[in-house]
Amino acid sequence: MRNALILALSALALFVGGSTWLALYPAVPADLGGVRNLDSEAKRVRIPVGDEYVDGWLLPGSDRSVVVLCAGYARDHRRIWRYAHFLKRDRHTLLAIDFRSGRAQRRRPTTLGAYEIEDASAVVAWVAAQPRWRQARIGLFGESLGGATVLAVAASHPEIEAVVADCPFATGSLAVRDGFTCRLSLPDWPFTGVALFLGLIVTGHDLGALDVRKALAALGNRPVLLIQTARGDRFSVEQVRALENAAGPGAEGWTVNDSPHTEVWLGHRREYESRVRAFFSRHLRGERVWTLERADEPAKPTKARP
Repeated sequence: MRNALILALSALALFVGGSTWLALYPAVPADLGGVRNLDSEAKRVRIPVGDEYVDGWLLPGSDRSVVVLCAGYARDHRRIWRYAHFLKRDRHTLLAIDFRSGRAQRRRPTTLGAYEIEDASAVVAWVAAQPRWRQARIGLFGESLGGATVLAVAASHPEIEAVVADCPFATGSLAVRDGFTCRLSLPDWPFTGVALFLGLIVTGHDLGALDVRKALAALGNRPVLLIQTARGDRFSVEQVRALENAAGPGAEGWTVNDSPHTEVWLGHRREYESRVRAFFSRHLRGERVWTLERADEPAKPTKARP
């Protein structure tokens, strides 16, 4: 009996340990979603992050607005081209980036916020420092991990005018939990706790630390378009509702029930593109509907408007 227990615990440790390692360093497919790869049209830029760098792909536009686009977990800038194809029609300058956790060389582990927020914050600072964009209005777009990241970055950068977050998670710990319960149909205990512990050992960062609900509430009157799916195939309905309840008065919510995680664009392409284009055009070109002073004040959590 004792040998069987030891064998079972060893197998569990190997499974969770191997799963955690693969989760920290996942494969990164192109995942273009049927659109043309825009790499050849984009200008490659390298943006400093401490003594490292973030790679960016810049599509210049004629409008005085810049939209920074961040892909999700296990994806890179190529995934973002599905959104750039329709956003470039509105003449925004578009900057798609690779998190250091998504690049091929000198790769960092995925940290569900720590490195990713550092990367996106460096990109926002770089954009704001460029003389050509001194008067530009800046927007952020992100999906899944990228969506959670752009909400957190916008909360601490009042120069951000508008944010689109497609299927962000509510907290890092819930994202890890749902990876087991929703994706793998495994119980929360003991898998979530072990994975978080191993993630801390490997990366030096708490993978569960980021609370996107607080960032979303702190955005207050600032314009946010929160796109979610209640299908529950990756993030639970609990997370969807938590983000809706945390959204400030400047948020617009659009939740569907029939699309998988981060595939609302595929399932509702015409409406998706119309909503996102109209949102950025309205808030990066029209009159500002919030003030810097108000943006810095925490807002009472309210349900996102439909």
